[in-house]
Amino acid sequence: MIKKSYFIGAALAFGLLITSCGDGKQKDGSEAGAEIEKKEEVAEDISKPLTAKFKSDTILKVYKNYLLIKDALVEEKISEVKDAANNIVEAYGAKASDNEVALRAKRIAGSGNIFEQRDHFSGLTKAMDEVLKANISAGKIHKQYCPMAFGGKGGYWYSNEEQIRNPYYGDKMLKCGRIEETIQ
Repeated sequence: MIKKSYFIGAALAFGLLITSCGDGKQKDGSEAGAEIEKKEEVAEDISKPLTAKFKSDTILKVYKNYLLIKDALVEEKISEVKDAANNIVEAYGAKASDNEVALRAKRIAGSGNIFEQRDHFSGLTKAMDEVLKANISAGKIHKQYCPMAFGGKGGYWYSNEEQIRNPYYGDKMLKCGRIEETIQ
């Protein structure tokens, strides 16, 4: 009897976990979390052209590397996360020590732990908010959100695509999230 009630409780908890991640539908009407794509498909997203243009080459380089960090977090590639974060710091050059985005990227680059990198990425995303809004000159950027990230506190990230690729859970909950805002 105890084993049966434990199984039912575990099944209910799993169901709650799955349904608490958004409303189950993305903007395009497809089911979120319906099927986890292969990691090769995630890698294809990195090479897609940007849908946004910026007022400065520095911000363009920063955003491109931000997207590389996001995609490397999805794939759990720690060294690629570090490389892209270092590229952000380099993009700011001498101004890096006074720049919140560069300081956050430096924290990511200094970590060899995927969970720490994801935590620092959340801070980087927060720091990128005003930078992106102030510097976009054409196109759009999607601000996406996963309510499950960080123990239910939630986490945001920016994406070039409408399709959800969750950097906080990778292939464990690849499609968990929704578009919260589109910056144009």
